[in-house]
Amino acid sequence: LPELTPTPPEFTPTQKLSADRMKQLQVNFNGFLWPEEEKLFMQVLRLNEAALAFTDQDRGTLSEEYFSPYIMPTVPHKAWVCKNIPIPPGIREQVIEVLKQKINAGVYEPSQ
Repeated sequence: LPELTPTPPEFTPTQKLSADRMKQLQVNFNGFLWPEEEKLFMQVLRLNEAALAFTDQDRGTLSEEYFSPYIMPTVPHKAWVCKNIPIPPGIREQVIEVLKQKINAGVYEPSQ
């Protein structure tokens, strides 16, 4: 783990953890933390920003070095088909775009 300093510095934005994103996180929005605790929290976030994902493109998968891919076991069975849920025509293109983004980001993958 990265080492923390006894006196956390003021937050300095990075490419991934920008000032806008930090505002979206609403760190200490209710004033529960003391100013030094707030700075410490921001320092911890900044030091571990590689673990944060703000978009599907940032999202990764668990390293196969630590976790083997999970294969869902099944039993022999008679195949059956359910009718697909219809997509309303008004949002069809949006749904297709979201699905494409998820596939490109690796969230969805082909089944075996």
